[in-house]
Amino acid sequence: MILPSPDAGVVVSLGVMTEETRIALKNYDNLIRSRGLDDVELHWDTDTLVYGDGGAVIDVLLDPGFTGVS
Repeated sequence: MILPSPDAGVVVSLGVMTEETRIALKNYDNLIRSRGLDDVELHWDTDTLVYGDGGAVIDVLLDPGFTGVS
């Protein structure tokens, strides 16, 4: 479904979530729930998922086995 947005020129699309998006959100949700908000961060400028004393490339969130919940 595509809806017009109140902002001129912006279109909002409400559709089916892709499996890739669902996996990434489940992995991120699991990290937040298991480590807490203060220990997980998405660093957009470097495409890095920061957690604990290190981190990983943000694409790791797409891995179905990353946190075991996908």
